[in-house]
Amino acid sequence: MHWYEMKLRGRGRTNSAVSQVCRPDRVADVPKYLEQVGHNGVVMRGSGSSYADQAVNTDGAVMMSGRLDCVRSFDEQTGELVCEPGVTLQTITELYAPRGFMLATATGSGRHTLGGAIAANIVGVNGHQKTSLAKSVNWIDVVLGDGSVKRASLTENADLFRAVVGGQGLVGAIVLISITLAKRPRENVLVERRRVADLNELMESLKSVRKNADFCSVWIDTAARADAVGRAVLTSASFTGEPVSVPLFSMPKFRLPLPHFALHLASMPFVKNLRYRFASKDGTRVEKYESFLYPLDNIRVFSQKGVYQLQASFSEAEGPQAIRRILTELSQSRIGACRAVLVLTKEDDLSYLGSTLRGYTISMDFIRRKGLEDFLKHLITVVGEHNGRVSVQDDALMEPRNLVLMYKQRLEKFVQARDLYDPQKKFDSDFGRRLFAKERKDEQ
Repeated sequence: MHWYEMKLRGRGRTNSAVSQVCRPDRVADVPKYLEQVGHNGVVMRGSGSSYADQAVNTDGAVMMSGRLDCVRSFDEQTGELVCEPGVTLQTITELYAPRGFMLATATGSGRHTLGGAIAANIVGVNGHQKTSLAKSVNWIDVVLGDGSVKRASLTENADLFRAVVGGQGLVGAIVLISITLAKRPRENVLVERRRVADLNELMESLKSVRKNADFCSVWIDTAARADAVGRAVLTSASFTGEPVSVPLFSMPKFRLPLPHFALHLASMPFVKNLRYRFASKDGTRVEKYESFLYPLDNIRVFSQKGVYQLQASFSEAEGPQAIRRILTELSQSRIGACRAVLVLTKEDDLSYLGSTLRGYTISMDFIRRKGLEDFLKHLITVVGEHNGRVSVQDDALMEPRNLVLMYKQRLEKFVQARDLYDPQKKFDSDFGRRLFAKERKDEQ
């Protein structure tokens, strides 16, 4: 058993810390490592895909799950996959898509580990059809702070299940997962991309998409102003038996990191305008399902300045008004988002710290700059005013008062479950100390 010092940071490079790091080779090693954890606790870290401080632990311990990547079993009849938490979504797709199976949630990136995806309870571009990833999880085995292992599901230790799913690793360590893979209806998908001129047209278009499409995502031009607020490129897709389209020319898929300048370009109004203008008014093509998945993995962009992500969910009733207000304030402030994506969601999140509501989820990335933090904190307040929830999976700036306002009774249940299953706070992180500072102060 070996620990070593390492500087870790979130994917957005806004948060970093020096921690003591270990890499268990087997599930049985996890309780042994827990015995050696010091006063600042430990957090399990998968691929490090969270933008901020969710898997960062200053002067504490971090347990890497990358070596816990064994597939234990797969039932071809039921689609049940039993595996360890370090298996990536991309690996699952590569192994089982050729056999006609798919993960129930189609995410933007396949680099997430399955354990990390469950701890964040991520949603995908089929969120209006399949809800969150947790709905396809049969059970999880969780190592608690005292080293014991408990199995949790929606019917067994349900409070533990709802606290660990979406709980950012603050209650226990997921060491084994049973998840049901869905049968894929067809091998290919018919993808339609089209421009919409404003938010009203977008909302009308999404009504039919919610009923008919299997997948849907919207790129939004956050620089559009006045009557053009909400103009976007809507991408929808449905499974089809048609053969794959072979284009005469296609751009290569880059998998090399690109510099900060690429992000800076993406945030500039004239580049957004070009992207909108060059998008097809009504274009369709057939793609292989595997090629359609994980678009965020095609190009990796980083910035030494750091990138903040703000992801917020709104109900169907509040969504249009809230999104219009956010986009209007963005365009008026001229603070450009280098990425803004909207997806539909089917129902409220089942986990205590899950942000998803039946309606809309908008995700925006911003290059770190002077004054940006204050503006994003203002947007977080706007989300609360419209009865929305800021997602904790990539948040870097939310304060405890906002968490209480947005999550209400769900937060109380999470705290109760955490106190019950990890009374010594063996699992902790910078994220946990930031948002549960008052709780820690009350205990002292």
